[in-house]
This record gives sequence, C-alpha cells and structure tokens, in this order.
Amino acid sequence: MTDGRRVLLLNDTDEGGTHFGCIRVMRTIRDELSQRGLTDLPSIKVGTDWRHDPALTAQIDAADLVVINGEGTLHHGKRRGRWLMEAGARVKARGGRVALINALWQQNPPDWGAMARDFDILACRDSRSMTDLAAETGRDVTCLGDLSMLHPWQDPGARRSGVMVGCSVHGKVTESLARFAEEGGHDLVPVTTVIKAVPARLTGWRRWLRARRCDWQNRRFIARHPTTRLVADDAAYLAQLSRHSLVVTGRFHSVCLAILSGTPFLAVSSNSWKIEALIADIGLDPARVRPLADLREATLAERDWSYSSEEKAAIAASLQRWRLEGRNLFDQIAALIPDRPT
Repeated sequence: MTDGRRVLLLNDTDEGGTHFGCIRVMRTIRDELSQRGLTDLPSIKVGTDWRHDPALTAQIDAADLVVINGEGTLHHGKRRGRWLMEAGARVKARGGRVALINALWQQNPPDWGAMARDFDILACRDSRSMTDLAAETGRDVTCLGDLSMLHPWQDPGARRSGVMVGCSVHGKVTESLARFAEEGGHDLVPVTTVIKAVPARLTGWRRWLRARRCDWQNRRFIARHPTTRLVADDAAYLAQLSRHSLVVTGRFHSVCLAILSGTPFLAVSSNSWKIEALIADIGLDPARVRPLADLREATLAERDWSYSSEEKAAIAASLQRWRLEGRNLFDQIAALIPDRPT
C-alpha cells in the first residue's frame, strides 16, 4: 500500500533473476520501502527507452515519487543514463518527487548535473561519485556502499580452500578469465545464472530472437569451457564464495559479495572506476586490483591474499556504517510521500 500515492522504480536491474548482485540490490530497495509502507511497486527495467512508449510515459507522468536506482548506469554520458535523468527531470517539472540512489556518477555531461540539481534526494555508492555529483549540483550527496551489501548474510562457517574465478561485464575478459581458471584448475563460477542473458526490456519477436541467440552463445561457451559451474541464485553464489579462500573476478558485484561474505578477492578493472572506488572507500589494499595482463598463477603465489586484520576491521566498520546510513536514506525516501500517516 502507498496510501493512494503512486511510487515508481526506475532502472530495475533485476533481469529475470539472472544477476545475483542486481537481484540483491532490487530486493533491498523493495524490502526497505516495504518496511516503510510502500509495497507492490511497479518498475521500469534497465535499458528501457520510455520516451517513445506511451504506456511507460504515462506511468512516469502518473508517479508522485520516482526512485531511480542509478547503479552502474550513470557514467560516461551513456544514453541509458540520459533516459533516467530525463525521466527524473520530467517528474520534477510537474511537481513530483525524485530520489536518485545507489548511483555511480562518472564523467557525465553538464546538463545531467543540472537535471540532478532539482532531485529531492541524491545518494551515490562511492565517494568519488559523491564528490563529482556534489560539485556538479552544489548539493549535499549521501554516500553508502552498493545496496547489494546492505542486508547481512550469514556465513555458514564452511572450511575455505582453493580459488574461485568469476566473470566480467566484457565478454573477451570473461573468456580470458575462463582460460585462466582452466589453466590453474580453478572453479569458474559466474555471478550470473547464464553467460548471456536476454534483456528484460525486450518483448515479442525481438525477445524470441535474442533468446535463441543467447541460448546458442551460452551453449557455445559451456562447450569451450566445460568446467563452468552455474548456480541458481544469490544464496548459492554466496555459499560458493564462502567455500573458497580467494575469488578472482572482473565484476563489481562479485567484489561486493566477496566483501559481504568475507572472501578475499583479486579483481581486474571493469568498465568504470567502480571497483577501485569501492576498495578505496573501505580502505582495502589497492593491489587487489590488477590489469588483466598481469593475471597469472604467479600472481596468486606472490603473496598471501587473505584479508589483513586491518582490512577485516575496515570491512566490518564500513558495513556497519552503510547499514545505518541506509536506514536513514530509506526513511528520507518514504518521507517524500506527502500526507503519509506517521
């Protein structure tokens, strides 16, 4: 129930339960809003161009509050990011409320900052993004870690051994990581249920064609890398992390879930500063990020990659702080709905 007020989630990154980090982000947003009386919330999926869809445009125009999950979309002026910013500006122009949360913000056009300046809440998931967005808007910006880490996870206390290798947002990097796993005899466990997923925004014949192509790509990848282990959900993925002494990955959310599960990690850079910024915000060893060209078995053997006592303390402190800030953030979002009973 929303007391007759219409709340809409934009940039719903949970595409059919295929990406475990995005599953946790969207579940967290919905759970936290539900605890504050905002339930059964409609959403518009990631990468959807609403501007030429009358039904989606009407949905945006009917919203009293739009919550934009910035996640990894708002960087380098990507067109998907512009669609989100323009939706927020449209809502504000007719007197609605807008909360931009969980956002990466990196190297965006000046007019994006002008649009964000009028939003009611601005919250980034790293301090580099916070600094840039604050400078571009002249506004106070909240900073807390990615929402995939906001809700605790209970470590089952399994004995750890071996190296787990993950995937990347870049297909060629995923191939390189798969070869690295095979050469070292390591488990390859992606942070997704499939290597290639069908975008949730697609419908009709476009969805059918993409599904056929993705199915072929997935079967081809498994044929090339038969030791790949696909798991069903985020709980199973976290359980896999908890059984390993180290995870090597190119995915931001793999790093987030490694931190959440207490699993040491070694990462290769992704498509923005997001991994490096997360490491810096917590206070972890920057050597945990390496260029892909430096990734070899000798890299794993050159040192003990276990978390130091200082890193463990920094992780615990960061998670505790983010959870407090997260509660405050969602309280502020709920307060944007006018005339709500208290």
